Amino acid sequence: MTNYGSCLVSMKSLTLIFFVFHSTLSVCLLRYVRFRDVKVMYAAPAALFVGELVKIGLSVIFLSWESKSVKKALKLIYVGTVIEWRECLKASVASACYVFQNLLYYYSISYLDATLLLVTQQIKILTTALFAVLLLKKRLSLVQWSSMVVLIFGIILVQWKVEKKAAGVVENNTTTASSVEGTTVFLSTTTPYYPLPNPLNLSPGIIGLIMVLIASILSGFTGIYLEKMFKNSTLSLWTRNFQLAVFSIPLLLCLAMITDYDQITNGGLFNGFDTWVFAVSFVFGVHGLIVALLLKHASSILKCFASGFVIAMTSIVSIFLFNKWPSYLFVIGTLIILVAVFLYSNFPYKQKTIVLGKIRPV
Repeated sequence: MTNYGSCLVSMKSLTLIFFVFHSTLSVCLLRYVRFRDVKVMYAAPAALFVGELVKIGLSVIFLSWESKSVKKALKLIYVGTVIEWRECLKASVASACYVFQNLLYYYSISYLDATLLLVTQQIKILTTALFAVLLLKKRLSLVQWSSMVVLIFGIILVQWKVEKKAAGVVENNTTTASSVEGTTVFLSTTTPYYPLPNPLNLSPGIIGLIMVLIASILSGFTGIYLEKMFKNSTLSLWTRNFQLAVFSIPLLLCLAMITDYDQITNGGLFNGFDTWVFAVSFVFGVHGLIVALLLKHASSILKCFASGFVIAMTSIVSIFLFNKWPSYLFVIGTLIILVAVFLYSNFPYKQKTIVLGKIRPV
């Protein structure tokens, strides 16, 4: 029993560490690819589309290795996807929420300035905790709830000066967003562009806040929904990832046509792709599998804290790769993130029991 528990703790720690390092690599690679001098910038949904194809291939490979047979792996996928189609449909919910939340974040950039968007995006940390309580019946102590607010504050400080600098980089009418697990680089426009109809004549700020709020709710729900699906499912983790990728592909193609219609119709889906972009797409595919492992062996809430570390580590790596030195706010923010992690880890919820008329924590 002890060995089994140690194994679980080990897998939990390994997936968290691997998630942090891989996410840091992903963000740095993405930053280089998005900000280099190229004639045509690729469509981000197209890169995610290729990433889902990579995820399908890797899922089949790992399932074949797990079942020791390619034929058996394909049979398991067929049974889990076609025969047990009701179970398979559960994956479609997560895929739809994932694509829709990204679409909302994409449009919200046109309605909110970078600083306000940076702050409001962190609401997803609290919505993740809320859905963990509602869907997983998880109990959190007051200190743990407080630690999430501390984490949000730390993340905002770590990114604050980066976002202010980024806002002055672009002097044209384009806006770009590239996101890997909550680490987003925004380029704001000098001339506002509001892509959606506004029949109620709401102010742009209100529309943007509504979008971010809905996206944050979807983000929290999707994370907990996937965590519950991975932990409670009788299907293999790789079969589940195969299903998620299959449902995500058509949705991402639709997203690409919505966000990059002119570019795709003029130059094709892979317009602007080169070796570096395909490398980013491969990293995206691997990242999806790592997130699945993290949700299965750890939790969505811990993923939020790990994402805070990713932001801090990305800034450190940027010193060596991009010669971008962090500000004093970064140092303070990093320390605050560490404090938040300490508070969440060391002050869990303790159930109270009544013993001889007295209440005491278990």
